[in-house]
Amino acid sequence: MQKIVITGGLGYIGFELCKLYSGETRYKNIYVLDDKFYSSRVKQLLDWGFKFKQTSVTNQKQIEEILSNADIVHHFSGITDVPRTSSESSENKEREIIEVGIDGTNYILNSISNKCKLIFPSTHVIFEGLKETQFNITEKSEPCPTLSYSKVKYQNELDIINSNKNYVIFRLASVYGLSDDNTRLNIMPNLFSKMAAQNNNLKLFAGGKQYKSLVSVVDVARAFKFAAESSMSKEIFNLSNENLTVKDVATICKKYKPEIELIETNDEIPNLGYTLNNSKLLEKGFTFLYNINDSIKQMIEAWSEKEKLSDLEFIINSGNDYVDNRGKITNYELTEPINLIGYIESKKGTIRANHYHPIQEQKCLLIKGKYVSVIKDLSNSTSNVQTKIINEGDIAVIQPNVAHTMVFLEDSIFLNLVRGDRNHENYGVTHTIPYKLVDDVLKEKILHQYS
Repeated sequence: MQKIVITGGLGYIGFELCKLYSGETRYKNIYVLDDKFYSSRVKQLLDWGFKFKQTSVTNQKQIEEILSNADIVHHFSGITDVPRTSSESSENKEREIIEVGIDGTNYILNSISNKCKLIFPSTHVIFEGLKETQFNITEKSEPCPTLSYSKVKYQNELDIINSNKNYVIFRLASVYGLSDDNTRLNIMPNLFSKMAAQNNNLKLFAGGKQYKSLVSVVDVARAFKFAAESSMSKEIFNLSNENLTVKDVATICKKYKPEIELIETNDEIPNLGYTLNNSKLLEKGFTFLYNINDSIKQMIEAWSEKEKLSDLEFIINSGNDYVDNRGKITNYELTEPINLIGYIESKKGTIRANHYHPIQEQKCLLIKGKYVSVIKDLSNSTSNVQTKIINEGDIAVIQPNVAHTMVFLEDSIFLNLVRGDRNHENYGVTHTIPYKLVDDVLKEKILHQYS
């Protein structure tokens, strides 16, 4: 069974790569190493079937034990909160960057066999010392690192090449995009999207004329998996999709948040930046699937304030149905993750619910049949009782603290879609509180009225 190790697997790129591998843990041994421990991410990895170990790449003994028989190693571990200028640097930070970056990487090189393929993320920042703007920098261009982070990355490249091990090195452009709760917000497109979402104006130094090479975090993860499964060996590739100016990125943000202002300054900048050429990677057959425009839109929508829903109950209808001679495929888009589905059958003339949920939304997908939904807003003592017909194929969503009852007009089957706890022993205590909205007399009236 193939053994894959992902160091830094709880991080921004590493966790995206884990998502791509999540369907393969049944027939591959996949280990995730990280010196951090984030409860929700670790739980998700374990639920997917990964093996997780909290450890540092500087723990030489544990690294040797885990990596000695690995077939593929994706090595993301490193210090990402790094100084952007020499004035931000400190002796302790420099030591940490070197210890994790150089020593940790060399421990990995010394632990893996010659048959193992190491896939490593270097950075476009190794060209930060360029005195003049250069476009379409190729893999043959001479690096010129100046700060500790880029110097360590370039030293990693040299150490990997000189190790005579099997490797693929990617020189990453600036990586952007939404990624659960670990999106890196010190990257320009992500930072601009966050600021725009919060209705903050964007300041463009030197008019935003600097050029940036950019790539989606999901495409980076895809490229790493592509390299692991390809014949690529002992090569360096630029991993970049788009080349834009800072002002171009800000303009995209303004397209989705027209109310913000782009403020151009006359501040001097060292140079107008540089761009990477990606033709070598494209020639290997890799294709990019994600773009900066869609990603910025996604981030701004995710982080913008939402309008409060005034409806106590609303219906989610299917969208983009696919129909052919075999039948129909219906998709529904939900606003939150679901961790529990209840399958419920109900006979004609019966009632269910007569309760409310203090925290959770009530989401029911009616598979078969028909019922009358009866609701009352418990936050308003003078609210009226409302009724609504729920038809086959509808998802009825009821807000928290709204009492609700289902009166079934036909034999029905529905799915209860739940986020959170619905343990039976907690009924009446935490997730579900009884509230007799419909008694037998009202039930008979409703059945008679809608029959």
